[in-house]
Amino acid sequence: MTGFSALAIGWLLTSTFAYLAIRRVEVDQHEYWMIRSYALCFAAVTLRIWLPLLQVGWGMDFIPAYRIIAWLCWVPNLLVAELIIRKLKVSRLVRTV
Repeated sequence: MTGFSALAIGWLLTSTFAYLAIRRVEVDQHEYWMIRSYALCFAAVTLRIWLPLLQVGWGMDFIPAYRIIAWLCWVPNLLVAELIIRKLKVSRLVRTV
């Protein structure tokens, strides 16, 4: 499934970028990349939340629900991570002014 393939590539890339940032002692960048990495890692948890909701709550069969969840388990997590990162950047900008 392309959703899970994209998740795997994204998780690998975000973790690699976090590692490279900390090697360059770019602590803020490392933190931002790790937030993204954690959000992608958490897809395993959100998958287990969404699957019964779609199957029981909306009466979907397993295969169609799983195809949707292949994307639904990580894309919203990544969007929330970006909101958290944006808030961190703003608070750090305000603190330095």
